[in-house]
Amino acid sequence: MWFVSRQCYWGVDPDEAHVVEIAAGGLDYANPDMLVEKYAGEGQEYEDPREAVEAAIEIAKLWKSDNPKLNIGIAHGFTGGCTMPFEASEIKDLRKWAQEAYNNLPKCDRCGEILKKNSTYFLVDDPDAGSFCSESCAEGSQEEINA
Repeated sequence: MWFVSRQCYWGVDPDEAHVVEIAAGGLDYANPDMLVEKYAGEGQEYEDPREAVEAAIEIAKLWKSDNPKLNIGIAHGFTGGCTMPFEASEIKDLRKWAQEAYNNLPKCDRCGEILKKNSTYFLVDDPDAGSFCSESCAEGSQEEINA
């Protein structure tokens, strides 16, 4: 899960202080220099890192439009529960990272959807037969096995 927020990092070069942050792990792992939510998609958690990156890009564009003198970066990282500013990346690099992160996420063995942390389903008769995103996918897989 990734959390998108606008940050004004304290204690860094002022030209690098304004960042749209994509924090791995969700809200609990965002840096504490978060600004009040202003733009759509901000202050939200995303299961798909590609969606988080696209939201961050749009937020950065809007923020820059409202504040043309600010140097605004987009960065991703993992705080581990600590405070640490992330380094801004180029948009092409962010998209590449997001695609790689997406490719490495566990997916439903039937439909390919991302498996959410606390809502993964298994077959009662054969828990090793796969992991599923919903009861419907698990039942469908069971029906296919029984057919």
